[in-house]
Amino acid sequence: MSLKQVSEETSHANMLVFLLLRYPQIFTINFNLAKELFRISFMLKNKPDNERYIRFKKSLSDCMHFYKYLAGTARSPRINRRNMDNCTLLQVTWNNKHISIEEVNLVSSLVLKEFYKDLIIETRKESIMQRNAKEADERYELLPHRKRENEENLFAFRESGRVYIYDK
Repeated sequence: MSLKQVSEETSHANMLVFLLLRYPQIFTINFNLAKELFRISFMLKNKPDNERYIRFKKSLSDCMHFYKYLAGTARSPRINRRNMDNCTLLQVTWNNKHISIEEVNLVSSLVLKEFYKDLIIETRKESIMQRNAKEADERYELLPHRKRENEENLFAFRESGRVYIYDK
């Protein structure tokens, strides 16, 4: 009997599924290994006023700087917003070799805290996969050290209880 090794692409896809199930407030994820880019986005039902957005950016920056100090990570993420009709897309982007689940958790928690009433969150009864995701080991290394030539550029989103992942 021989065991097949799980490919890295499958492993990365599993990680994106885990994140989207664990954090229903995350709207999309873009994971580009070649550019060492990891971006999560959140969708707001309206356009927050400038003061609120600046206050949120400052809060996020302060928290990430403190986290950086404690964890010794290299860089803090960039945050930007894109207005779309009556909605706003908040994007948080890391350009690091390593992103921890703790960083994703911190950012997601801060977005949830500040924009809870405005955040578009897919709600449904908790599934077995969600319970397993909550109990899973949270030590994902989101961006591995080594590079390959044809690196994947994964884009993931959730719709109607399903997670879709595309290699762009």
